[in-house]
Amino acid sequence: MPYTLNLADDPERIEMVYYGTVSAEEYKNALVEFVIFQKEHRRLLVLTDLTDMVVTPSILNVYDAINMFENMGIHRNTSEALIIPANKFAVENVKFYENACQNRGFNVRLFTDRDEALKWLASNV
Repeated sequence: MPYTLNLADDPERIEMVYYGTVSAEEYKNALVEFVIFQKEHRRLLVLTDLTDMVVTPSILNVYDAINMFENMGIHRNTSEALIIPANKFAVENVKFYENACQNRGFNVRLFTDRDEALKWLASNV
């Protein structure tokens, strides 16, 4: 599994960290596991770290992920901060996810700095 899924505090959140190359199937499995984990632990704040991910999912995979969130009933009050590498390629790839999520009513924001991401999450408590 090229990802980890854990609980963290200050603020109370779920942390999902991706690393290395993530296949479309692994990405889908990670999202299913995340939704189940979130329902189990009832945490509405999520920090997703993509800084060590070598390959980001395709636009189609991202679009499918958002549909999966809706179909699996992810809580609409969820706030997700995504930490991405500070390079133009990563920002352009993940910006679609941020925009598509926001268009569907999910509170998602991109960051290149972990501390800034945590501050934003804490403001969403």
